[in-house]
Amino acid sequence: MIALEDRTIDAGSLATELERLGGRLMMLFATASADGGQQLCALVDAHGSVVRLRAPVSGSSYPSVTRVVPAAHWFEREIHDLHGITPRGHPRPEPLVTHAPDEGEVKLFGEGDVGPTHRGAERLAGPGVFVIPYGPVRSGVFESAQFLVQTGGEDVAYCAQRLFFKRRGAERRICEVPLELAVLVAERVSGTSSVAHALAFSHAVESLANTKVPPRSQAIRRILAELERLYNHLEAAVRECEDASLSVAQAQFAALKERLHRLAAAVAGNRYLRGTVVPGGTQIDLDTGAVDLIAATMADWEREWHRVLALLLRTDSFLDRLVSTGPLSEEDARDFACVGPVARASGIDLDTRRDLPYDGYPALVVGHHTDGDAMARMEVRFQEVESAVELIREAIGSLAPGAIRSEIGPFVQASALGVAESARGETLYWLEAGGDGGLRFCKVRAASFVNFGIFNRVFDSQVLTDFSFIEHSLGLSPAGCDA
Repeated sequence: MIALEDRTIDAGSLATELERLGGRLMMLFATASADGGQQLCALVDAHGSVVRLRAPVSGSSYPSVTRVVPAAHWFEREIHDLHGITPRGHPRPEPLVTHAPDEGEVKLFGEGDVGPTHRGAERLAGPGVFVIPYGPVRSGVFESAQFLVQTGGEDVAYCAQRLFFKRRGAERRICEVPLELAVLVAERVSGTSSVAHALAFSHAVESLANTKVPPRSQAIRRILAELERLYNHLEAAVRECEDASLSVAQAQFAALKERLHRLAAAVAGNRYLRGTVVPGGTQIDLDTGAVDLIAATMADWEREWHRVLALLLRTDSFLDRLVSTGPLSEEDARDFACVGPVARASGIDLDTRRDLPYDGYPALVVGHHTDGDAMARMEVRFQEVESAVELIREAIGSLAPGAIRSEIGPFVQASALGVAESARGETLYWLEAGGDGGLRFCKVRAASFVNFGIFNRVFDSQVLTDFSFIEHSLGLSPAGCDA
């Protein structure tokens, strides 16, 4: 359970207070205030403690904080789209979540035009300059996202992104359904991170009700979470091998990933571990047969992983495409509050499992890198594969007899924050209790929401043929934004 330091300030001084705290902006959203009006709520990781700033908004606008805290740029645009509260002075105030029905064909900003005809088309002009609107429908199994690649040939001058094509109203639905069903909605916000979303949601509910999770279910949660981390990191490796036209390596990593999904199906009944984590504990127990299967599978899987990885890291045609590709500086990663492997590959020592510990995780040595390029992001994932296998072994060893679920009693807190470290990074759920014993407000912030904010920056001085290498090294999920 996360203890929050609560402060109420004027909306006009929000930027000053955020700058004074000097921490990492975790979330910024709008919610109803006690007097029936609207207020801004900022959650800040202030060097180890979490501070909540509440700023009531008088009228329909407030001074933007983005110029002081760049990490607020998407949050403020989302607030404007969903709540009609205008961040005055925002450097890029156009819609983010909403899409105009008549946006039409993508064209560059030409001479004599009053303004750009399309979001992301304002950087270049001149003969031979063009925009490649890549997406939202793409070949293969990809989520809906459009990338506006501006180029005069081979070099990418700017790459803007358009998301939020399939916003599903999950936050509202979580508050509408009975509490025991809400976790099923949460784990479908981003299907490949079902366990992480279920954990973050459950942690928030457990804090609202001041419920302690049994030790056995904590260990089971760790096993499930690390298994999910493994197959997500393997997916990134599969994609990068495909990009490099390494068909044999792609098949080998895909086979390793498939074994993990089959293990998940054997112990949970489905390949993405849905329906396993619930508020108060877990829905499933692991009997002796399941524990033995996990242990034996992981031992054999780890041997094959080491063999395949060693071959990949000796393949020059793979290394040449990732080293120095799509670099992200530590300064940019900090300014935009990046999380997960994207942050750790740029020298930021950040991991929610250690910094805001939950579910009995042991002391972690967090792997990180300083180069900030696509190869660094993959190396961080490779390190996390090794630690995930060890964490699964540790959790199996700590499985003590006992209950797997505690009953969720009446809510004793008005609001609570739930966290989990997904394969993509920190996942957050902010919940507010309603008067009927249910939830009246839910705000989800997936890791991809903040990491997408630096997408254009990693393309500075890059070439068009490196697009897929950069995209897959970031490991982003548009579904995580379309809650």
